[in-house]
Amino acid sequence: MTAPPLRLPRFYPIVNVADAGDAAIERAYAMATELADCGVTLMQLRAKPLGGGAMTALAKRLVEAFRTSGVQLIVNDRADVAAASGAAGVHVGDEDLPIEAARRVLSAAGSGSVVGYSTHSIAEAIAASSFDADYLGFGPVFESPTKAGVRDARGLELLSEVCRVATLPVVAIGGITLETAPLCWEAGAASVAVISDLERTTDLRGRLAEWQRAAREFPSA
Repeated sequence: MTAPPLRLPRFYPIVNVADAGDAAIERAYAMATELADCGVTLMQLRAKPLGGGAMTALAKRLVEAFRTSGVQLIVNDRADVAAASGAAGVHVGDEDLPIEAARRVLSAAGSGSVVGYSTHSIAEAIAASSFDADYLGFGPVFESPTKAGVRDARGLELLSEVCRVATLPVVAIGGITLETAPLCWEAGAASVAVISDLERTTDLRGRLAEWQRAAREFPSA
């Protein structure tokens, strides 16, 4: 069954699987389902330590859990996992399948059709705007635990420039907190992707309520 068109909210949580152990997988599943119960409509599954089989099994569980609520699940990196699980789509980068190939994989499986693409510079954002993607990720905007030692922070000024030149909606990512999210929205980001801010909290529902309130109260364009 084909997924509905992308609904890109201002707040885009990413559920991260920290390691390949059963406990980490179950923590990610519990977090994802709690986010869904609290009204999140779009989230991404990031599970770099998992092999294809384990990642597909987790994604399938989430797709089934979200079936009645209509929450859209995007799978990070793996178009094959997105297709096999029936997810709404995939988010890829320059080290993954090209966008056109990812779309073919999703289409062949009759799965979702959303494809997001990661960028890290103005040149990449300009080039990617001509790709057949649904949105662009840009970052890391701030120093990020998930990108430590891999990529330097790009900053709000560069984010603003990317949002100005991109012809697709931009999702800011990287070290974004509840306090810095409005700065990203003011810079032109359509949405902010969040990992660590949610992982660090001891009250997920309370923190999520704060995020949802901030997103509602930020002026629409």
